Amino acid sequence: MFDLVRNWGFVNYFIYIGLLLFVAKIIKEKVPFLNRVIIPTALIAGFIGLILADGFLGIIPLNLYTEVDGDNLDGLVMLNRSGVLHDIVYHSLAIGFIALSLKRSDNKTTKKIWSTGMIIVIIYLLQAILGAGVVLLFFKDIFLGAGLLLPLGFGQGPGLATSIGTGYAEGVGELLEGGALGATIASVGFLVGGILGVISLNYLARKHNLNVNKFHSEKSNIKETFEFETIKELRVFDALTAQVVIIFVIYAAVYLTLVLLEIYILPTMGDLGKTFSGVFHGFNFLIGILYALLFRKILNFFEKKGKNINFLTNNYILSNISSIAFNFLITAAALTITIEAVKEYYLLVLVLAVVASIFTYLMIHFLVKIAYDEKYYVEYFLGMFGMLTGTASTGLALLKGVDPEFNSPVAEEMVLGSGTAIVMALPLFALLMLPGLAITTGLSIYVALVFIIPVTYILILVGILIFSNRKK
Repeated sequence: MFDLVRNWGFVNYFIYIGLLLFVAKIIKEKVPFLNRVIIPTALIAGFIGLILADGFLGIIPLNLYTEVDGDNLDGLVMLNRSGVLHDIVYHSLAIGFIALSLKRSDNKTTKKIWSTGMIIVIIYLLQAILGAGVVLLFFKDIFLGAGLLLPLGFGQGPGLATSIGTGYAEGVGELLEGGALGATIASVGFLVGGILGVISLNYLARKHNLNVNKFHSEKSNIKETFEFETIKELRVFDALTAQVVIIFVIYAAVYLTLVLLEIYILPTMGDLGKTFSGVFHGFNFLIGILYALLFRKILNFFEKKGKNINFLTNNYILSNISSIAFNFLITAAALTITIEAVKEYYLLVLVLAVVASIFTYLMIHFLVKIAYDEKYYVEYFLGMFGMLTGTASTGLALLKGVDPEFNSPVAEEMVLGSGTAIVMALPLFALLMLPGLAITTGLSIYVALVFIIPVTYILILVGILIFSNRKK
């Protein structure tokens, strides 16, 4: 018995998440209500697991044992549920983003794609201002960084919000249950995108005389063909293995970078270094993206030299790897929510959700009117609203309700626009460090910068949008 407990402690979490995803898939298909709202199966799995876990119904324990030494329970240590689940979220986030960043693209950068990227960044910035403003005005006893989890949860999903929230809790030491708070905000964002999005879908469809598609259908319109580049690849190094190996080679470089930063460089900076260390630890995904893009550039260089290296990356397989990572991430993130976090932050989350829903809705309406053809207003609005409260998959699901075959240019522009948004938003991750610096240094200028930088950037981007679409 004890050998089984020792050997399976950590793996049981993956088994549990897998079972939850399986059950949630069946429930999603068979329960009529869940067929009519756009909520990820992984989030349903997380909520089911959360209800069954210790702290709620307590039917299935999530605090498991693993080996320390000895042959009995005295030689075992309890795995911390929150710690293990945060680790799963932390690493799944990076692996998913690395896989996406390795995908080959045609570099279709038109004006509309850049407009889409600007709109995405503007909404991120607006949500950051709203989140920080709500905390500063109404919840002064809560760490200001809690407000910056709003754009991470609504705009990016639970992985980033949970990871940065954990960094605030453990690195900065100022946000109790920060990871659980981030996961809660992101989960509420999914509900806003899925429920309010469906209400908007039906309202706009009636208003504009559009047919609503039964978007819960799981039939795929995409057909993929597999090709083996060489006989050697078929015999020795299949495509899936190649992608996994490349991802983990890149992730090894991320690990070495964090070791260099956190052990050799940041400790020389004193208290300031401790603040940066906590935030940089949560930026593993960002470092991974940069290394993946560098790897992609190297491959492009050799391709231009006439080298046949297409077999090293496969877009279809990379998409599936990222999908698996993000599904495990969403489920694990929901499982990190605790009763303590709900009791501590329920009012904050409620206010953030209401304020963010209203202003995000209005701002997207305003920006879509500026940037896009009136003919596709409904498609752009639904896609952007779903993506900027849930994730890209939420936006695409809402879009599919009025554009089932993706005949409009909206789906492609959303996906490609997300790439340009990443480029424009990369410097903004520095905002996440400012609340910690305000605590460490005691300087109020850092609090002011939390608002000054986003407001300035919004004015610049909105000005560019208006100028570039002045004829419209």
